[in-house]
Amino acid sequence: MRRPLALLLLVAFTSGCALLPSRPPDLAYFPSPRKPGTIKIAHTLYRAAEAAGDDPGRYTFALIQSGAVTAFAAEDATFYFSDGLARQPQRHVDALVAQKVAHEVLGHAGQRRILSLSISGGFALLGFFWHGLGLADFVVNPLIVRAFSREQQLSADQRAIEILRDMGHAAPRRTLAEALRAAAVVNPPASRFFEQRLLAIEADLDDRLIALEPLEPTAVIAARKPAAKRP
Repeated sequence: MRRPLALLLLVAFTSGCALLPSRPPDLAYFPSPRKPGTIKIAHTLYRAAEAAGDDPGRYTFALIQSGAVTAFAAEDATFYFSDGLARQPQRHVDALVAQKVAHEVLGHAGQRRILSLSISGGFALLGFFWHGLGLADFVVNPLIVRAFSREQQLSADQRAIEILRDMGHAAPRRTLAEALRAAAVVNPPASRFFEQRLLAIEADLDDRLIALEPLEPTAVIAARKPAAKRP
């Protein structure tokens, strides 16, 4: 009895997230253009947008004051990247930025908004015929939209592979997989509670890694003995 009740309470507190427009994350700030992390992200974002066939000039970003490796893709080509992400090796930054650019070029934010409004409109219509049924929107809407968001993330991973390849990465699948694993080492572990996993907006790491298979083979460098000196 406690677990279903906890799920309903959690849905009630988070249901608004499926309906309200995205807002800047906590601790977001506009960095100095001379900051090394700013230059690193700006250059990477430009390359990723160009590789995706989009106009880099319409892309903007801000940083998040956090040591975690996180990134968010908002609407209108606006992105938020954490300080922790900017400190990652360049190949990992390429992968994580490319994944967020993939969300933008695939139009994921707009798709989620349309889905959420469609669900709300459907329940509002049903509420005219069955009194109180419209309230189910507060439970069903976040569950469906967040499940859809997890599927979008898997789709963005696949698009990011193409973007990374056009950015010059010879092994884009392996590059993205390594970046995801490196981020998981830094970030707090995912919740083990079923209720919170049900409302997660990100797919499980294991599911994402499986979807990236098969990875490209690692390069094997043969060790050669130095040539013997001539007498």
